[in-house]
Amino acid sequence: MKKIVLLIFITIRVFCSDNQTPDCSPVIVNGILPFSINIQRAGFTLPRGIQSGAFAQSGAEVLFIAGRTNGLHGFSNGDNNFPPRQQNSTVYVVNLATQTVAARSLHDPSSGLTQQQIDTLSVTSPQSYQNGNTLYMTGGYGVEPCTGNFSTKDTLTAINVAGLMSWVKSCNCNTYASQYIRQISHPIFQVTGGEMRQVDNNPTLLIFGQNFSGFYNDSANGAYTQQVRRFQIIDDGINLSVNVEPSTPQNPNYRRRDLNVVSMITFDHSQNKIPGFVALSGVFTVNTGIWTVPVEITADGQPTMADPSLPTTFKQGMNNYNSATVSLLSGTGDMFFILFGGITFEYYQNGMFKTDSEIPFTNEITVVKRDSSGIYTQYLLPTTYPIILSTGPHLGNRLLFGAGAKFIPVPGIPMSGNGVLDLAQITTPTVIGYIIGGIQSTLHNTNTQLDSAASPYIFEVILTPN
Repeated sequence: MKKIVLLIFITIRVFCSDNQTPDCSPVIVNGILPFSINIQRAGFTLPRGIQSGAFAQSGAEVLFIAGRTNGLHGFSNGDNNFPPRQQNSTVYVVNLATQTVAARSLHDPSSGLTQQQIDTLSVTSPQSYQNGNTLYMTGGYGVEPCTGNFSTKDTLTAINVAGLMSWVKSCNCNTYASQYIRQISHPIFQVTGGEMRQVDNNPTLLIFGQNFSGFYNDSANGAYTQQVRRFQIIDDGINLSVNVEPSTPQNPNYRRRDLNVVSMITFDHSQNKIPGFVALSGVFTVNTGIWTVPVEITADGQPTMADPSLPTTFKQGMNNYNSATVSLLSGTGDMFFILFGGITFEYYQNGMFKTDSEIPFTNEITVVKRDSSGIYTQYLLPTTYPIILSTGPHLGNRLLFGAGAKFIPVPGIPMSGNGVLDLAQITTPTVIGYIIGGIQSTLHNTNTQLDSAASPYIFEVILTPN
């Protein structure tokens, strides 16, 4: 006798006038996907939590730099919502194979760095990407060494990844961190909360974000770029310079920051791969709501967005803030973007979808699917982050993970190019990568700094093909 499996698709259309669109597209529960995901706590942790920084890889080793060592920022009208002492000025080298962590402070006398350089290397929410053995990092928000005020930096940093890793792990006093770090300045780099990408021979893209000057408070706003900035980095390993290319026109629909920009691959009529990117959701609209309609961006930086007024346009309602993500390409040309927790407008509770305009922390994980014809849908996965209870504030509360975290693919995982994992080549349950750092919150909604912290936890991500 055959078993009859009943799949219940639970969807709901929700409304909020503060968001880009008054409604969001249905989220599919118990939908059929070509894979399942499981997240497990790894057997080691960071010595201290970090969030909203930059990373690069060299084999099984991962370099972490910049970011913060506390959780959610404050919301008061004072000047201490981003405490300078909690800017991350330590460089970490995480070895995924041996499950060990090495660390060294940029304030170490052997760093050879000035205080001004250290401040540009310990910013919050810089943009970064890796090209070979070089990590490029721009902007970020941080303290000014002379005045104690805050600004968005106008710095481009080029880091020799293997060299700086060696400095972190070595006790050799004859080498300096400054040997592996080069910097230049230009106003085009003065962005925080955006994303930076580059593929093949195309220009480097600085996607959305803002320029925030002065001390942060709840009523303040930065100058959103509302555009994709484009430039060529000229780097021979010694000399570093930039050729600025025309940016895209400013568009109020691109007034976005703290978003996920995910890599994708499409195909032309000859089945040639076309790399590109998708800017998903992000914050804030002029009414402090979320953005809902994705923006597709070509490899050379041309953005397009579907008409928000059309009923057929996809409008993202879950996992709206920067978080750990991974892109998967199926054998049929469908793209799957996995969004691991973070902060969300919609959430699923007791069999129902609910909304919260305060955009709470969440452990829920969704997949945004873009099929081969360009149609988007969003799926809620049945798995979440592992249950870890608070041992500090709100003792016993379940910790909520993902915001400002990073997904690190394991070395050797099958790739399709442009940072996209090749799902067709993963045929057995496989650890595809690790989630490291981010914010851990003890409450879904809070505006108190003590209710959250930077996460030291490391999680394994296991994919099982269906």
